[in-house]
Amino acid sequence: MWSLAIDIIFVSLLVATIVFAFRLERRLASLRGTKDQLAAVIAELNAAAARAEAGIQGLRGAAETAGATLDERVRRARALNEDLTLLVQTGQRVAHKLELARPVTRSSEEPRRDLFRAARTR
Repeated sequence: MWSLAIDIIFVSLLVATIVFAFRLERRLASLRGTKDQLAAVIAELNAAAARAEAGIQGLRGAAETAGATLDERVRRARALNEDLTLLVQTGQRVAHKLELARPVTRSSEEPRRDLFRAARTR
């Protein structure tokens, strides 16, 4: 009788162990699936990071090229500004000299009289 009771206890413990092992296997399979998904996500993140780094390198190169072009244009603009300043100053000096050298003009009445005389003589 005792052996039957011990056998029943062992059978029930074995059934409980089988159920526990089955549940554990399902959880492990779920973890493996999650692990595979996580590995895929990590691989995608690594690929995205590599693309982002390549994009950053491209942007850095474009920025350096644009910066060099802008520096060249600024340098040329400054040189042109200096040339234009010199030309304006020269023009102002010439205008001042011409203003000093121009003859004194007659009053505003005299040209009208000359036009009137010219019209009568015709």
